[in-house]
Amino acid sequence: MAIIELELKVPQKLQAIKLRQYQEYLKIQKENEDAEDAANFLNSKCIQIFCGLTLKESYNLPVKMFDGVLQQIGKCFEEPTPLIKEFSMTGSNDVEVSFGMIPSLDEMTFGEYVDLENFMSDWDNMHKAMAVLYRPITFNKNGKYLIEDYDGSDKYWEVMKDAPVNVALGAMVFFYRLGKKLSKYTMDYLLLQQNQKGASMQEKDLERNGDGINQFMLSLEKTYQELIKSQRFHYTSA
Repeated sequence: MAIIELELKVPQKLQAIKLRQYQEYLKIQKENEDAEDAANFLNSKCIQIFCGLTLKESYNLPVKMFDGVLQQIGKCFEEPTPLIKEFSMTGSNDVEVSFGMIPSLDEMTFGEYVDLENFMSDWDNMHKAMAVLYRPITFNKNGKYLIEDYDGSDKYWEVMKDAPVNVALGAMVFFYRLGKKLSKYTMDYLLLQQNQKGASMQEKDLERNGDGINQFMLSLEKTYQELIKSQRFHYTSA
């Protein structure tokens, strides 16, 4: 029997997985969720994508090792994903660049808000949302920092595909929870106005003001549910 040597790089932490890898896995998972024998196929694709193997190489792994690698990847996705405001990436030129989240969301520009709302509702566009939220830090002192002015998210689209996926997941969960809170507070405020306006005016105001909030929350809810679903890895039996 020929001895097959593989260079197997198994991520030990969630931050070792790139956003582009996670996006690729989500896309394949969605395309094959109803396929016959989907579990085994997704197991193989999981190892290929997150460990850098070919299809043939993944099939040549001993079953025990295959299962162990899957479990390790699963452990990565069980890590908590808090909001990360600063992170660094090293480019192909070995230059490290620090990126910071928009320092004050209250001062977000209209252009940033519109782009973020459009991109964050779809994992295929999460690198674009990241390019809105995070930009190179231009000044940093005593925990206070400034970032580049917003000049369209396309400037850092490709760069953000290589961002650690835990940063993207933390941002997604943060905005999902923030959106739920804002939705509740806004609807509570609108309902409070019922004692001050006629019934017809109340219904129109609630409908008009609630539509935009509900639409954004529905898109965030869908993206959040896809996130939860994607973390349910299928394990082979040892």
